[in-house]
Amino acid sequence: MGGGRLPRGDFVHRTAGMTGRGLLALGILGAWGVGIAVYAQRELSRSPRAKLAEIAARVGPGATYFAVEAGGRHVGFASSTIDTIPSALQVTDYFVADLPIRGVKQRTTAQSVVKLSRALALREFTVSFGSDSQAMRATGRTVGDTLLEYVVSRAGRAGDTSRVRLSAPLLLPTLVPLVVALGDPPSVGRRYRMDIFDPVALQLRSLSLRVAAESLFVVVDSAAFSEDAKRWLGAHADTVRAVHVVADSGGNFDSWIDEQGRIIAVRTIAGLSMRRTAYEVAFENWRTGSARRVGHDPHTMEMSDEPRGTGPRSESVPTGWRQLDTLRIRIVGTELMRFAANGGTQQVHGDSIFIIRDGVAALRPSFPLPPGRAVRQQFGRELRAEPLLEVDHPDVAAMARRLKGRDAMADVVARRIAAWVHDSMAAGSGAALPSALATLRARQGDVEERAQLFVALARAAGIPARTVSGLLSIDGRFAYHAWGEVLLQHWVGVDPAFDQFPTDASHVRLLVSGLALQPELARLIGRVHIDVLSGTVAQTRDD
Repeated sequence: MGGGRLPRGDFVHRTAGMTGRGLLALGILGAWGVGIAVYAQRELSRSPRAKLAEIAARVGPGATYFAVEAGGRHVGFASSTIDTIPSALQVTDYFVADLPIRGVKQRTTAQSVVKLSRALALREFTVSFGSDSQAMRATGRTVGDTLLEYVVSRAGRAGDTSRVRLSAPLLLPTLVPLVVALGDPPSVGRRYRMDIFDPVALQLRSLSLRVAAESLFVVVDSAAFSEDAKRWLGAHADTVRAVHVVADSGGNFDSWIDEQGRIIAVRTIAGLSMRRTAYEVAFENWRTGSARRVGHDPHTMEMSDEPRGTGPRSESVPTGWRQLDTLRIRIVGTELMRFAANGGTQQVHGDSIFIIRDGVAALRPSFPLPPGRAVRQQFGRELRAEPLLEVDHPDVAAMARRLKGRDAMADVVARRIAAWVHDSMAAGSGAALPSALATLRARQGDVEERAQLFVALARAAGIPARTVSGLLSIDGRFAYHAWGEVLLQHWVGVDPAFDQFPTDASHVRLLVSGLALQPELARLIGRVHIDVLSGTVAQTRDD
């Protein structure tokens, strides 16, 4: 199998259900500002509560403003404000930008209002996000230190209250820069590891950070209006020292942070960026220069979350799709090491990814069911319930027990669960959010929802599992896709949408537990070049 560089207008398609969820994740394009919650305990050398109390005592009220830019153009405004209220702190983050959604420019907004204790522990939050055509809202609160309750509503219709057990008190993710800057002095090479709960994506995920560099920035802190330029220009600026904090491979955090823990600049994997500046430069220049246009914008089509092109959806096995035993592709226009593309059956070399399908040996389980204490401790994250992965819900647990039966072999149970999800779920999006419980009840779901259900059932059966997303190679063209991975000899791909166990080499993993980031991935892929370097068609095999 061969191929050449895909022209910009060639087929790059997205999975069903991306429209609503694309709006969802547009609200976290400023990923530093609209998350909720980090577990910092493992990173603190002294008592966690004592250390956080020390940091909290140094946090003062104030506001910072940001110009949101895409491709060098000023497309929006963002702000972050910390206020002191009786016995608590309130952090308000706001994001607004004119962004293309399916080739049509729309006003997209996100706002989070979070109340914290004086020790920086989360009390309650309200998050709203969406575009001109669709809006969603999430509210939540913590009960003690061990329980998070939240409700998601869409179009004025409230959903059910969901609960997630916590292993540590929750903190505001906007406070990640504060913890980095106001804790032990950051230095180049220092590493941090945090568990993040994102209320927009309703997702828990691990974030591994490192201080990559240190530099000086000139930051505009006041502005004056220029009659000649008919815009606000910087009137005064300060020189500020900052550290560059980035996520290791597979993460989505790329920020410059000053000594007070305030953001100076942010870059996302989709090419969107934010830089701190004076309010008038950030907001007034954008407001006066952004006439809200309705219709297709030829200058922003390349950033659309649904790039141009036609072709089959990946909801069912595409016509002409040939399963692959190996695949080698080159992706030009991004840094592959910022994705979870390396590891397991995938190897990254520079701008190339080589994938080889798992053989029979990799499918042998490395532990019996139920898993022992060592497995539960090492892979606790991949076994527990999360928002949208309702592992502990009676309906999910009962179905998992039914599918597991008396079997103690993880590979047999995982294969049985994947086959049941494939055979029992009708194609099509069943909910605005990819909830495993909602998919189970509706007996319908797109690829994301079926991946979530598979992972939830696998975890409930005692098999460490996680959702992944990336690309599906379809005869040299690429579609956005989501599937699952289970722990056997190593992490093995399982695609319940296509009834594949294991997944073939057509599946290119780019994100782990990152369904919420998939719209950013979609926007990115519309701007990069993909070369198919080589591939071998799968031989007939009994999967």
